[in-house]
This record gives sequence, C-alpha cells and structure tokens, in this order.
Amino acid sequence: MLAAAGATAAVILVLGISGTLSSWTSAIITNDDNTVEAAQSLVLQETGPGNVVCTSTDGGGSGNSATCSTIDKYGGTAVPLGPGDHQTVTVSLENTGTGSGALTLAPGTCVTSAGSPSASADLCDVATVTVACTTPSTVDTTATPVALSALAQLSVVTTLAAGESTDCTFDVALPASASPQVGGQVATQPLVWTLS
Repeated sequence: MLAAAGATAAVILVLGISGTLSSWTSAIITNDDNTVEAAQSLVLQETGPGNVVCTSTDGGGSGNSATCSTIDKYGGTAVPLGPGDHQTVTVSLENTGTGSGALTLAPGTCVTSAGSPSASADLCDVATVTVACTTPSTVDTTATPVALSALAQLSVVTTLAAGESTDCTFDVALPASASPQVGGQVATQPLVWTLS
C-alpha cells in the first residue's frame, strides 16, 4: 500500500512538472494581417483602322512599351496623294491599366526618301497634318494644318482615367500648290504616345 501511494505521488509529481515545463518550451505569436500592394499601372492600348490593336505591354518581358508598325496614322502609301488631296486616319487610345495618366504625343523627325528631295521641294516640309482628339474632353491639338517637319511635341492631349479612351484623328494633306518636284517622295515620321 505504501508502495502504491508512493507510485501515485510520483506520477502526480511528474505530471505537474511536465505540465509546467511544456508551457516554457513553446511561445506563439500569430501575424494575421500581412499585406503587400502593387503600384497602380498605366497600360496604353491603341486601336487603328481594321480593328488593329497594339498594347504597350506587347513589347514582352517586364517592360511597358511596344513598337507598333501596323497602325499608320498618316494613311500609308497605298493611295499616293495628289495636289489638293488629303486622307484621314482615326485611332482610339485607351488606358487599360488601373491608374490615371496624362496622354501626350511626341512626333519624331520626319525623313523623306525616294524621289528627289531638295531644300525647295521636300515632302516633309510640304505635306501638312492636323490632329484632333475627342472624349473624354475635346482637344484640338493642332488647330491649323502644320508641315510634318514642323509638328512639334504636343502638350497634354488629354487625361485618361483607368478604362477611359479618346479618339484621335490625323488628317494629312498635300496642298494644291505643292511643287511637282515632291512627286514620288515618301515621308516617314515616327509618332510616340506616352501615358504617364
């Protein structure tokens, strides 16, 4: 009996010590609200004639810029312009990102190839363009026709919130007074849209 009482006391003692020591060998803190947020994004999508679509993310990789050779805002060379002729191209620009940004257009240098460009007869100096954008606010970026070579960087065309779009129309003309010396010349000018 004495032996049984001693064994019971030993079990109670071990359980008491084990219970106490177990609370010292483990400590827990739970962080239940860990968050990270990606910055707002700007993605520019351009839709041209024939529903051709180019998106700034088409450049591949992690970049957000692309070169789009399939939309020719000056109308191309399929139908050459004669004196007094003009052609128009309308493109739609949409902010498919999550943030709001200012849309600007920066024309590059106009270069004349083919034909025989000269100081007195260079298609870049003779052909004219007007640019007008509509919605969300109407903006005439060039109120009067200007020579391709004189098309300076345009200021803010408009501001596009996420999901908003604007239509921009380019009207390129060869004045009736154009010299026959520009015949056969081809003018090429890069145009860069930036949403920032």
